Amino acid sequence: MRETNALIRKARRGAKSIVGGEPLLAALTSSRYIQLMEEGVAKSLPPVSMISELLVEQFEGKVDLESNPVKQFIGSAVRAILSDVGYEVDETGVRIKKDPIFRSGSTYVKTDSAEEDDDILSRFVAMLNVDELQRLQALVKAAL
Repeated sequence: MRETNALIRKARRGAKSIVGGEPLLAALTSSRYIQLMEEGVAKSLPPVSMISELLVEQFEGKVDLESNPVKQFIGSAVRAILSDVGYEVDETGVRIKKDPIFRSGSTYVKTDSAEEDDDILSRFVAMLNVDELQRLQALVKAAL
C-alpha cells in the first residue's frame, strides 16, 4: 500500500511538469477513465489502449499527446491509478495496434488480497489484544 501512495504522489508531481498535466491527471482519475481502464484489464489489454480515443477527443490541441514525456506520464499515471484500485503490472511492452497515441503498454492483474493487508495500520490493529481493540474503537468513535 505504501508503494501505491508513492506512485500517486509521483503522478501528481509529474502532472506539474507537463503542459496540461493537471487537467490530464484529473481526467485520468475520473470514474469514466477508471472504468475504461478496468475494462482493459478484464480483457487482458493494456488499459491505455482503452482510453486513447477519449484522450484524443478531450485533449487534442490542448496537450501534445504525441510527445514521449506526455505518453510516459500517462502510462505512469495509469499505473498509479490502477495500483490504487487494486491492480498490479502483469506484463510490460505489450504491442498495441492501430492506436492513435500508444504503440505499447502494460497489462495488469488484480493484486493478491493478502498483499493488500500489508499496511502498517492493519499490522498495528492485528497485534492489539481485546482490551486495546475496545479502547481503539472508543477513540475512533470519538474522533468521528
